[in-house]
Amino acid sequence: MSDLIGGLYPKPKHENAPDFVIGKLSINVQQFREWMKNWIQDNPGEDWINIDMKVGKSGKAYAALDTWKPEAKEPPPAPAQTAPADEGFGDDIPF
Repeated sequence: MSDLIGGLYPKPKHENAPDFVIGKLSINVQQFREWMKNWIQDNPGEDWINIDMKVGKSGKAYAALDTWKPEAKEPPPAPAQTAPADEGFGDDIPF
């Protein structure tokens, strides 16, 4: 599967848009539906899709799948078990 998001078309902010507008996003529903169907089949159980909005060398904006995943952390090693101190008695009598 390509990293390009099918049917998702980012566009730069219009020159007359207010400062709080950072851009536009157009979705071709049929193309995006097909892309999404394939993505779900390839990624069962995933809850999130991360998308990078990029600008190509041509100056045209595009959307690309962000496939970065954090490395799995290993659980910390279990503490070493030590024998209890015998407190100087040296026998096993409980009293």
